[in-house]
Amino acid sequence: MYPQLAIEAAAQSDVGRRRSRNEDSFAALPCVGLFMVADGLGGNAAGDVASRMAIEVVKSCFEEEEDLEETWPYGTASAHDRDEVRLVLSVRRANRAIYEASRKQKEVRGMATTFAGVLLGAGMAYIAHVGDSRVYRMREGKLERLTQDHTLLEELLRDGSCSPSAIEALSDRANAVTRALGCAESVAIESRVEATAPGDVFLLCSDGLWGPVPEERIAGVLRAHGELSLAASLLVDLANEHGGPDNVTCVLARLGGG
Repeated sequence: MYPQLAIEAAAQSDVGRRRSRNEDSFAALPCVGLFMVADGLGGNAAGDVASRMAIEVVKSCFEEEEDLEETWPYGTASAHDRDEVRLVLSVRRANRAIYEASRKQKEVRGMATTFAGVLLGAGMAYIAHVGDSRVYRMREGKLERLTQDHTLLEELLRDGSCSPSAIEALSDRANAVTRALGCAESVAIESRVEATAPGDVFLLCSDGLWGPVPEERIAGVLRAHGELSLAASLLVDLANEHGGPDNVTCVLARLGGG
């Protein structure tokens, strides 16, 4: 969609040290400015199928330039608005595809996945996410998280009405995902638009990275290593050094120019 943009990209995914299969999926498509991570939910049937479907459906919406006919005023919106709408509607289509496949096929019934996607356009980054896969931006040496997890803990913290003792009592349920693609016929997709600057690095990752690895360690790797393929590999290694409790996936994209 934006072939004129100079975008470097790299991605790495690993099963981790405690899982028997990798249920994460990802795509890095600098030719269209699209980057995605999906994490099939642990304990749900066919999480790997759901995550792969999410990536493939969204990818097809951009590579094939499909018309996403929906209730949004797509045709009359500005170019920037259309890009945000297109990303959100493609994720909505992925949710519907996963949900319908889950209903029709007994072997994948109950499958679901998180999703985080970034579409890089001219001067703008369009972000859409569902669940606890995250998007970060590294700018001038500072790492900033651009998404808020859809988990029980974070939603209680945002609400502000839950006491510290109640939050502590959540224990293992604190990180339970409160929304995901494929759980229902419709899903609330969170989106935002950010102005970009030359040199911005966007990191998309599953919780297999940000869960065991402190954000400052992640930032340190990105500050120290400008070669994105090396940085991605080192981030995965860090997750495994911290026990590798889950599948780990990271996608990196850096804007050139300036």
